[in-house]
Amino acid sequence: MAYSQIFTVKEEYLLCITDGDVSDVETFIEWGLKLVAKAREVRRTRVLVDNRTFLLKLSPLDVITFANFMEDKGAAKLGLRMAVLSNPHNPETSRLVETALVNRSASYKSFRNQEEAKEWLLREPHVPE
Repeated sequence: MAYSQIFTVKEEYLLCITDGDVSDVETFIEWGLKLVAKAREVRRTRVLVDNRTFLLKLSPLDVITFANFMEDKGAAKLGLRMAVLSNPHNPETSRLVETALVNRSASYKSFRNQEEAKEWLLREPHVPE
Protein backbone atom coordinates (compact mmCIF):
# COMPACT_ATOMS: atom_id res chain seq x y z
CA MET A 1 0.00 0.00 0.00
CA ALA A 2 1.08 3.57 -0.59
CA TYR A 3 0.29 6.66 1.43
CA SER A 4 -1.82 9.76 1.01
CA GLN A 5 -1.29 13.24 2.45
CA ILE A 6 -4.07 15.73 2.97
CA PHE A 7 -3.07 19.29 3.81
CA THR A 8 -5.33 21.85 5.46
CA VAL A 9 -4.15 25.40 6.06
CA LYS A 10 -5.22 26.63 9.49
CA GLU A 11 -4.82 30.17 10.77
CA GLU A 12 -1.76 29.40 12.91
CA TYR A 13 -0.42 26.18 11.41
CA LEU A 14 -0.51 23.64 8.61
CA LEU A 15 -2.32 20.36 9.26
CA CYS A 16 -0.99 17.30 7.44
CA ILE A 17 -3.01 14.09 7.75
CA THR A 18 -1.26 11.00 6.42
CA ASP A 19 -2.80 7.59 5.82
CA GLY A 20 -1.33 4.36 4.52
CA ASP A 21 2.16 3.01 4.95
CA VAL A 22 5.74 3.43 3.86
CA SER A 23 8.24 0.60 3.69
CA ASP A 24 11.23 2.21 1.95
CA VAL A 25 13.36 5.23 2.62
CA GLU A 26 12.86 6.78 -0.83
CA THR A 27 9.10 7.00 -0.28
CA PHE A 28 9.58 8.39 3.25
CA ILE A 29 11.91 11.06 1.84
CA GLU A 30 9.25 11.90 -0.77
CA TRP A 31 6.69 12.24 2.05
CA GLY A 32 9.00 14.60 3.98
CA LEU A 33 9.78 16.73 0.94
CA LYS A 34 6.07 17.14 0.14
CA LEU A 35 5.40 18.25 3.70
CA VAL A 36 8.22 20.80 3.67
CA ALA A 37 7.22 22.09 0.23
CA LYS A 38 3.61 22.60 1.30
CA ALA A 39 4.66 24.41 4.50
CA ARG A 40 6.84 26.75 2.45
CA GLU A 41 4.12 27.27 -0.17
CA VAL A 42 1.52 28.33 2.42
CA ARG A 43 4.08 30.16 4.57
CA ARG A 44 3.55 28.21 7.78
CA THR A 45 6.39 27.27 10.10
CA ARG A 46 4.23 25.28 12.49
CA VAL A 47 2.95 21.92 11.30
CA LEU A 48 0.61 19.50 13.04
CA VAL A 49 1.22 16.08 11.50
CA ASP A 50 -1.50 13.50 12.11
CA ASN A 51 0.18 10.16 11.42
CA ARG A 52 -2.14 8.03 13.56
CA THR A 53 -3.08 5.92 10.53
CA PHE A 54 0.35 6.13 8.84
CA LEU A 55 2.42 3.00 9.41
CA LEU A 56 6.20 3.26 9.05
CA LYS A 57 7.77 -0.08 8.10
CA LEU A 58 11.33 1.20 8.15
CA SER A 59 14.63 -0.09 9.45
CA PRO A 60 16.76 2.04 11.80
CA LEU A 61 19.13 2.61 8.85
CA ASP A 62 16.20 3.92 6.76
CA VAL A 63 15.26 6.37 9.51
CA ILE A 64 18.86 7.61 9.84
CA THR A 65 19.11 7.96 6.05
CA PHE A 66 15.87 10.01 6.05
CA ALA A 67 17.11 12.25 8.89
CA ASN A 68 20.47 12.79 7.20
CA PHE A 69 18.78 13.65 3.89
CA MET A 70 16.46 16.16 5.55
CA GLU A 71 19.42 17.70 7.39
CA ASP A 72 21.42 17.95 4.15
CA LYS A 73 18.45 19.71 2.51
CA GLY A 74 18.44 22.26 5.35
CA ALA A 75 15.00 21.34 6.72
CA ALA A 76 15.89 22.38 10.29
CA LYS A 77 17.07 25.79 9.06
CA LEU A 78 13.60 26.54 7.66
CA GLY A 79 12.41 27.05 11.24
CA LEU A 80 9.71 24.39 11.06
CA ARG A 81 8.18 23.29 14.33
CA MET A 82 6.41 19.93 13.98
CA ALA A 83 4.06 18.28 16.44
CA VAL A 84 3.36 14.72 15.33
CA LEU A 85 0.52 12.44 16.35
CA SER A 86 2.18 9.05 15.96
CA ASN A 87 0.69 5.74 14.94
CA PRO A 88 0.12 3.72 18.13
CA HIS A 89 0.97 0.50 16.27
CA ASN A 90 4.64 1.31 15.73
CA PRO A 91 5.82 3.52 18.60
CA GLU A 92 9.43 2.33 18.34
CA THR A 93 9.81 3.64 14.79
CA SER A 94 8.06 6.89 15.70
CA ARG A 95 10.45 7.41 18.62
CA LEU A 96 13.41 6.63 16.40
CA VAL A 97 12.28 9.23 13.82
CA GLU A 98 11.85 11.80 16.59
CA THR A 99 15.28 11.08 18.07
CA ALA A 100 17.03 11.14 14.69
CA LEU A 101 15.47 14.48 13.70
CA VAL A 102 15.93 16.16 17.09
CA ASN A 103 19.59 15.08 17.06
CA ARG A 104 19.85 17.07 13.83
CA SER A 105 18.38 20.23 15.39
CA ALA A 106 14.83 19.79 14.10
CA SER A 107 12.00 21.09 16.28
CA TYR A 108 9.98 17.86 16.24
CA LYS A 109 8.01 16.17 18.98
CA SER A 110 5.70 13.14 19.02
CA PHE A 111 2.41 13.06 20.88
CA ARG A 112 -0.45 10.65 21.51
CA ASN A 113 -3.01 13.38 22.24
CA GLN A 114 -4.05 16.07 19.74
CA GLU A 115 -4.71 18.74 22.37
CA GLU A 116 -1.23 18.32 23.88
CA ALA A 117 0.30 18.42 20.41
CA LYS A 118 -1.47 21.66 19.49
CA GLU A 119 -0.60 23.23 22.85
CA TRP A 120 3.11 22.47 22.32
CA LEU A 121 2.99 23.48 18.66
CA LEU A 122 1.50 26.90 19.33
CA ARG A 123 3.60 27.64 22.41
CA GLU A 124 6.46 30.05 21.96
CA PRO A 125 9.61 28.02 21.19
CA HIS A 126 11.71 29.70 23.89
CA VAL A 127 9.52 28.26 26.68
CA PRO A 128 11.27 25.31 28.36
CA GLU A 129 9.87 22.01 27.17
